[in-house]
Amino acid sequence: MSLKSFAGIRSITAAISLAVFFAVPQNAHAEQMLSLYQRHRALGDIEVEIAHSCARIVQKNGLTFVIAGPSWEISVFQPRKKKIARLSYANFMRNGPKHIEFLEGATDWPLILERKSIDYKGIPAKVYALPFKSKKGELIDLSRGKAGSYYVNTSFKIDPHIRNFLLQMFHIQTADGIPLKYVKLGTPYSFGQGLAYNRAEVVVTVLDTIAAKRQPFRKSSFVVPRDFKTTTESDLTFGDKTDDMREIIQDLN
Repeated sequence: MSLKSFAGIRSITAAISLAVFFAVPQNAHAEQMLSLYQRHRALGDIEVEIAHSCARIVQKNGLTFVIAGPSWEISVFQPRKKKIARLSYANFMRNGPKHIEFLEGATDWPLILERKSIDYKGIPAKVYALPFKSKKGELIDLSRGKAGSYYVNTSFKIDPHIRNFLLQMFHIQTADGIPLKYVKLGTPYSFGQGLAYNRAEVVVTVLDTIAAKRQPFRKSSFVVPRDFKTTTESDLTFGDKTDDMREIIQDLN
């Protein structure tokens, strides 16, 4: 091989290497995650961080749920107790989180696109209306009112496993994006025997977003502890009286 040919090959190799060098940081820098501060009827105030293939939900008491591909295993852990439970994706999707037993919002309801795009808490949202139904099951025109509203974000792309995880965590019906707000009419409270003491329509806000923003992806947000004691999800979500008393004493000290 001549010196000239060798120099040409080196030039091409250097050019390719340079292109790769600049391409990788740009792609890594472009990766983002969505940070939401939300309020849920059963979970309370929660911090939610979502990336394309992972998500984390943290409750006010520290209880944390993390899902990540490619295994899609759900890890549930409580830093104060240094305990962790691991659930398969199939198990979680079949049973959901142990401490969400209420049924408000879980019904499969028809969705009618009401607004294609609005700004909701600083991010794009699509708004669906939940229409009323006649006694025969026919949908009633929205001009006569609606049974609820469903706000979702579809501009931030996520894996379907992540979307399904969020829907199961929030115990709300299927949507084509990230749930931001879910409001529907609930059943009036009653004394029993069909005697309602509040016959007015009850508006139930199952989920709402208080604040939202995009930010650079942080891998550390989705790290799962490796040194915590393995336990069951029931132990973490409900605990026992001994654990509760120990935590109260620690808080007092």
